This record gives sequence, structure tokens and C-alpha cells, in this order.
Amino acid sequence: MSHVYISHSPVDLDPLLKMHEGLRKAGIAGWYPTTPAQISDEGLISRQIANAFAVVVMLSAEAIRSPDVERDLMVARREGTPVIVVRLDKARLGGRVKDLIGPLRQHDLNGGEGLPTVLEDVRQRYHARCPVIAVMNLKGGVGKTTLTAQVFGALQAMERSRVLLIDLDPQYNLTQLFFDMPDADHRATRDQSVISLFERSQLHATGIASPAGDWNRFSREPLALPVLDKLVTPILTGDAPAGRLDLITGQFEISKYAFATDPAALEAIRANFLTQVEALRSQYDLIVMDTNPNATFLTQCVLEAANRVLAPMHPDIYSLRGVRLLNEVISSRLAKGHHPQLSVVFNSVQRREQSTFEADARNGVHDAQAGFELSRAVLGTALPRSGHFVVRAPEEDTPLHHQLVSHYGRGGGLRAVRDALTALAGEIKALPAGRDLSARQAA
Repeated sequence: MSHVYISHSPVDLDPLLKMHEGLRKAGIAGWYPTTPAQISDEGLISRQIANAFAVVVMLSAEAIRSPDVERDLMVARREGTPVIVVRLDKARLGGRVKDLIGPLRQHDLNGGEGLPTVLEDVRQRYHARCPVIAVMNLKGGVGKTTLTAQVFGALQAMERSRVLLIDLDPQYNLTQLFFDMPDADHRATRDQSVISLFERSQLHATGIASPAGDWNRFSREPLALPVLDKLVTPILTGDAPAGRLDLITGQFEISKYAFATDPAALEAIRANFLTQVEALRSQYDLIVMDTNPNATFLTQCVLEAANRVLAPMHPDIYSLRGVRLLNEVISSRLAKGHHPQLSVVFNSVQRREQSTFEADARNGVHDAQAGFELSRAVLGTALPRSGHFVVRAPEEDTPLHHQLVSHYGRGGGLRAVRDALTALAGEIKALPAGRDLSARQAA
């Protein structure tokens, strides 16, 4: 579990609790030693700082003289853990703490910036540690499920990392890639599915009616994070490589939100989803969401959670229109400064097509028609048209990861397909995790 480590002086309890509560409301785990035994346990402190995505140093006159704060800073430097400095007073820096902090930016907890600015800094580092990628195009049939499963399955195999796939398409094709229909429906009846990210369900407490059972009832109650092993299904089993590739299965009943007319209920459901995703980041290195090809409430939720949108498209004008509409939604429906970066992947490309539509797109011919700089957004690797990507129902008693081309496959051309998957996975891995200040528009 990744977290932010909070370093503080024992006398600064009020600002410590203020910071911890702010992190909790933001869905970010915070940790600090709470007993004398923990404070003096050098091994524990080193492990907690090494596993943290950042160290927040609550800097005051007492903290500057605190050997524990100095120790925390030294461990953070040794482990390469980023440090966020929060000033509690105007005490003058000195000694070893001054040297360890150096030119780092210092937030003023009590000044004009306040806690929201500090939390935004923490959130950005948290997101960089575990980005959220939405696979989306407002045209259907362009290979969103293929990209979600096969490319990110290859990325997980390459990195041996922890990847979570979330099926947010009401048609739940991603789920059906790994499970037959009865098994998928059985998970939905127990709320072991995506609906538990939006509303209080059977996973949160016993005796609760499933939110999928009544399309006119919406729970506004804030959610605690369900026990992870009840919510997610591991894809990697048996002879699979190290790491984790987990799935939160989809279901048709999340379509209910498209018909809701109560703005307050939808706002509570949206807030639940965003908080749940924030909390899930602490368990994974990457979260990937497969989405529906429509501009709906679910689209809005996904775009607000995502750091990046990956849009698969076929080399044709119809796919291009879907990408254009997607960019318009990002530009018009999200707050300025919170636009996920948009990248485009050509999918199902034949060699003769590469020399025409795809080449024109890479050379800027279609930028004006796309409404943004498509030529800059297109990734260098394209996925070929291949029978290996055809979605097939899983065979009975077959390990789930055998549905992934990167782990299992038979037939001609497999090596070339795997090479393309690995190349695209590496390209995606190298992309920055931040957000655009605004959606880029074509001149």
C-alpha cells in the first residue's frame, strides 16, 4: 500500500491532525509513527519512507530542532522519496535540516495558500505514482477492449507491476473476455463488480439490497473502500508471471445513472466513484478503465478521474470523428486545468492503409478536421490487424491470463503481434502522468 509519510515534531499535533484529515478526505493514505516504539524503530521508519510516494515535512521551530525530523529527511534523501515542505511558522531554518531541505519549495499552511494547495501538490505526486488511463473513443468498434486487455496485459508482463483494469462499459465486453456470461452475471448479483464503486452495496455491509436491483433508488451515503479481495478478481494465477493484473468486473446495471434525474444523488455517486479511485491508487502502479462509446454521466466520471485518455482509432474518417467528439467533450465538460492528456493509437492497421490515412494523420493532414493537433497526439506504434486480437470466449478450466496474447497464444504471426504490444506498452509507460492545462486545439 503506497502512502504519504508525515514527518512532524511531537508538539505539532493540531496541524498534523489537520493534514491527516485533509488526506483522508482526498482518499490518500497517510502514515506517521504513533507510539514511542514506532518512533524509535529505525527499520520501520525506513520501510515506511521507502514505500511512500512522498514525505510531507511539517516544519516548525520545534521540528527544525527535532532529531526525528532530521532522521526522516535523511532517510528520504537516501531512499529517493520526494519531500514536500509545509511551514507551520516563520522559524528560521538552520543546521542539518536546512541543508537537507535546500531549495525545495515551502508551502505555508497558515498563509494564503493553505491546506488545499498542499493537498494538490500531494495529489499530483500521488497521481504520478499511479496514473489512471481511460481507454475511450466516442465511436464504437475501434478496439477499446482489445487495447485495455492486451496492451496493458503486455505492459504488466513487461514491468511485473500491479495493474488494475476496471470495466466501465455497460456492455462489459472486457469482463466477458475473461468470464463467460453466467459467471459474470453471478459476480454482478453479489455486487462484486463496478457498481460498488458508485453506491453502497452488499460488499460494504450485510443485509443491504443491491443498488442494481432498483433503477429508481440511489444511495447518497459516502462509501468506505470495500475489502479489496472481495471487489477485484486476479487475472494472474498458476503459471503467470510475478506482479498483479486485477479486474473489477462490469455490469449492465450501471446504465441506471444515465436515467437519473436527481442532481444531488448523481453528485454523491460521482463523489463516491472519484474517492474510490483515489483510494485504489494506493494499491496499484497503474489503473486502466475500459469505457462506453457515449458521452454520458459515466464518461464525465471517468474523465474527471483520469490523468490520460488513450483513444484507439481505425485508419478511417469515422474513427477520426469519434476522437474529435471526445476532444470536444474534454474541452467543454471539464474544468480548465483538469483536462486529461489525450493520446491516440492506430489499431487494426493493414500495411497498405499505413501509407495513406495513418501517414496523413501523422503528417498533420487531419489536424484541422480533428479539431486538435492529432499529429502530435498519435503514438508511434500502431497495432496490426490480426486474428490474435479477436475476442474469444474463455475455455472452461483455463487460466484467465491465457486470454492475453502476451502470455499465451498459438498460430502464425504471434511474434510480430507480441512485439507490437510490447513496443506500444513501452511507449505508453514513458508518457507523463500529468494533465494538460487545456485541451489543445488545432490552428
